[in-house]
Amino acid sequence: MLKVTTLIDLLLPAAIILFFLPTNPVASSVPATAWVMIQLALAPTEKRWALWPMAFVILATARTWWLHEMHNPASSEDILLVVASFLAASWVSASRWIILLKMLLIPLPLIAISIGSQPWNVNSFTGRNSNAYLIGLIAVISICMLFNQHRSKIDYVIPFIATILSIFLLWQAQSRAGMIATAAAIGIIKLRDEYSRGRFLKASTITAAAGAAILISLRFMRPSSIINAAGIDFKSDLGRLQIQNCYINLPFSGNNRFLYGIGFEHQDKFCKDVMITGVLEHAHNIYIQVWANTGIIGITGMLLFLALLVTQWRKKDKYFNPILSRAGLALLIYVLLQGAFDATIIYWQITQVFTGILLAIPFCATDNSNNLFSKPDRS
Repeated sequence: MLKVTTLIDLLLPAAIILFFLPTNPVASSVPATAWVMIQLALAPTEKRWALWPMAFVILATARTWWLHEMHNPASSEDILLVVASFLAASWVSASRWIILLKMLLIPLPLIAISIGSQPWNVNSFTGRNSNAYLIGLIAVISICMLFNQHRSKIDYVIPFIATILSIFLLWQAQSRAGMIATAAAIGIIKLRDEYSRGRFLKASTITAAAGAAILISLRFMRPSSIINAAGIDFKSDLGRLQIQNCYINLPFSGNNRFLYGIGFEHQDKFCKDVMITGVLEHAHNIYIQVWANTGIIGITGMLLFLALLVTQWRKKDKYFNPILSRAGLALLIYVLLQGAFDATIIYWQITQVFTGILLAIPFCATDNSNNLFSKPDRS
């Protein structure tokens, strides 16, 4: 049944390709959400009590996902699709996960065909950070595969090419969020590996060198910007800090808003800041956005979800294949850091789907599962 799951999983790289075509990015929502729906529908018997009702919710609101009709820049539907994607991926087997991660490298050559001069935006209908978010995910996966011990030198070729290509694409996109989150995620995983082997001095040296390299690269990435020694770009970061301060104060601005926020549907109460580059109307930070829109109740829910992820990783990490362990943890760190840098995680359906799917890696099914679709190929 590996061929069936492979055909299903091809929907995900297909969604990435559609998102990067110079057309309406909403088209990418169809294969991305179709993968979620299929996974929910084919759920193992013991999970259907939870996943089939979720499938009903997703199918009943298909128009909203496919036509991008939810409130923007943030909505409760965004959270629902992330959670649905998380549940849909929770029964993917470990062996299938490794194949799926490798399949996500497929779009890279097609993306590279349209490479242009800085600042490069592969699809003008989307923001650079949205594009860079997905490219960064691919970069993290390819670098983690490069770290793995392969049987022959030939096996290093594809991860090496994918790593160079994805980093170059991030550089051309001039996405500081993508570059920093990718470098930090890989750096933390490499530090973990070195510390586990008792190489404390080497780990510390790598950390210092990587940090210095990132700060220096930010200066060269945007030579026309005013970037200080800490990597702060005064042309764009000050505006973000101002609007974030506004969103932080929103729960303190009315009756009971501290408890449940201002809501996602009350866009007239959202903070807006007119800048040279346009009007900022979101917090550029997932955590501040959730705080402003849902108050202490929403933040509590987010913390519970994060605690669940950390607990599951601590419990299952030692049982995973090294590729899956490194890539899964690095992707978790990458997503959490990107959430602090920008709100692109929740803007497009494809980014919501990939966020939910990749966070579900530590919940993957065992390869001896009784479910037909989660068994590895025995042929």
